Amino acid sequence: MDEKDYKLILTLYKLKNITKTSEKLFITQPALTKRIKKIEKDLGTDLLIRSKKGVLFTPLGESIIPYIKTVVNTLKQMREHVSSNHNFIGGNLTVGVSLNYARYRLPKVLKNYTEAFPNVDVNIATDHSKNLYNRLKNDEFSIVIIRGEYKWDEVTILLGTEPMCLVCSKENANLSLNSYSYIGRTTDLISQGKIQTWLFENNISINNTKLWVDNIDTCLEMAKHGLGWGILPKICLKNFDGYIKDLYFSDGAPFSRSTYILCKNFYYMLPQVKLFIQYLKRK
Repeated sequence: MDEKDYKLILTLYKLKNITKTSEKLFITQPALTKRIKKIEKDLGTDLLIRSKKGVLFTPLGESIIPYIKTVVNTLKQMREHVSSNHNFIGGNLTVGVSLNYARYRLPKVLKNYTEAFPNVDVNIATDHSKNLYNRLKNDEFSIVIIRGEYKWDEVTILLGTEPMCLVCSKENANLSLNSYSYIGRTTDLISQGKIQTWLFENNISINNTKLWVDNIDTCLEMAKHGLGWGILPKICLKNFDGYIKDLYFSDGAPFSRSTYILCKNFYYMLPQVKLFIQYLKRK
């Protein structure tokens, strides 16, 4: 049975007459009779008793009327819900975010997005960019925000490019970089390769490196206290009370690092994903 059948049965139940029902529904009597027989066959029982005065519903026919009314009312409520919530934004949003971006940029974006779309369930996971990239390929995220260039054949959006900077204490600003320790920091292979290129072009040796750290905050504090110098993304230097210098390669190109949004094509079709990307792109 479909919606037309529900309407037919309820109209016939109300009018108790084949002729009046066919006129009400704008169909011929033979077509109406044929449809009634089809409904009875599908249900495996007679619903009507026909007489010269009209039709009567069998006890079983009477018993299904409340069910049909419930179905019709539910369908009506569903349509009203869809109509009144045509622009409803909800569902799930699972985002993988690089560590630096999650700390320095994401909170403001997330605040604005969740205030605008409170019905979206947002799940955030932070990790190193390489790990996020692999997890995206394994379908763990709707989208990822990662640093550096990765081979990706689906949705790829450049979110921004920022300078990489030399940082040290103000007292050490005029010292030769070969004269005191470089503060080594664990980072991805792409960034490490760029650092090595810059060091080579500037004839700087890091053989005297005495300090290796695993996060930016530690590197900043050590540089601030004169324990060495480091190379860090500008995103994390807003509150750094020390010497900061943008870096360039020998061909004049800025030493920079790009941030990308990566997303699988079918996730990009979801409205909550598209809107989140729009919020990320706002400056």
